[in-house]
Amino acid sequence: MKLLSVAFAGALLAACASSPPMHYYTLTEMPASSRLTVPENTIPVRLDRVTIPTELDRSQIVRRVGPTQLQIVENDRWAAPLDETIRRVLSNDLAARLPPGAVANPNEPAIGEKRQSLAVDISEFYGDPSCTVTLRASWTLKQSDSRSLHGDEEAKATAQDGCNGSGTIPGAMSQALGQLSEQIAAAVSKAGAHEAQ
Repeated sequence: MKLLSVAFAGALLAACASSPPMHYYTLTEMPASSRLTVPENTIPVRLDRVTIPTELDRSQIVRRVGPTQLQIVENDRWAAPLDETIRRVLSNDLAARLPPGAVANPNEPAIGEKRQSLAVDISEFYGDPSCTVTLRASWTLKQSDSRSLHGDEEAKATAQDGCNGSGTIPGAMSQALGQLSEQIAAAVSKAGAHEAQ
């Protein structure tokens, strides 16, 4: 019996030693080539909500491998909840594309301050087997009790250094978020210009 226990423990250790390592990933901000303008008295934008599809709301990276098939990559994981990471990165990307002070910190309490409330609903955000990422999202910017802006956007990005497995997908996802932030920032800037006229 003792010999059997030792053999089992040895087999268990061998299995653990041969299992692939776990990798953790995050998204990163994309630098802006220039800043757009808004009128000086524009109320700051605050990214209050980001929603993602239920199948993406997990710790593992999810890839689309067919029209109706997804792959959950067990050993490639997000270091933090994906919706929170998207909200942080997208807010920072917007702040890099609009004038200083035009984007409010989403992590600070908004009690009593005036702001334009931005909500982003992501319907698709997958990398495919070639590490090309497709991002589809709709957004609403509530400017006041009676006025709001809406947009439906699509962004595509490919891993810059080639596709080396699912671990290269977060880089392409970061690029796609940068494109989305440019589209939203352009709409905010255009709306501000109309208000100033």
